[in-house]
Amino acid sequence: MYRDGFTVDNGPYRRLNDPANAEFLTALARGRTPRELEEESGEDIQVGLVDKRNEDYSEAERGFQSFSGAGEALGGNQESEGVIDPGTAGDGEETGNCSVCVRLLNGKRLIVKIDKEKTVKVLAGRINASGMAGSEPYVLVAGFPPKPIKDLNQNIQDAGLVGANVTQKRAG
Repeated sequence: MYRDGFTVDNGPYRRLNDPANAEFLTALARGRTPRELEEESGEDIQVGLVDKRNEDYSEAERGFQSFSGAGEALGGNQESEGVIDPGTAGDGEETGNCSVCVRLLNGKRLIVKIDKEKTVKVLAGRINASGMAGSEPYVLVAGFPPKPIKDLNQNIQDAGLVGANVTQKRAG
């Protein structure tokens, strides 16, 4: 509590003469927990005041406050968009009307023969069936600039993979 206002948990400075703060200040004066603090915590809390009524508020006094909000990963949820489990078996076929060149995690190259109408999921199954997919979940990356293939139900032709180079990358 400062000469002209107050802060709550190093939050923004709030003026004493602001009508928006009247209910908060009235509750404190009556020895009650302000409603906004009860709603935030959802439980009974005790309010402790630091008496600085003889001081003016200074922004420098707040000090460093790290980000306390929640974060979101950019690019969506990779766990559900295009991540392939290397344990998923494929059909093991080695025939098709086009080829896709896959650069594997181990640096080796794998040429997969596949029909244009088959899905990217079938392509992933054939990579897994080769025994060279590794043991970690992965995504397939193609195009320029390289982008993860998120729709595994897309067919090879619609995904633009006929005769393309595809890179296997670790998920996450």
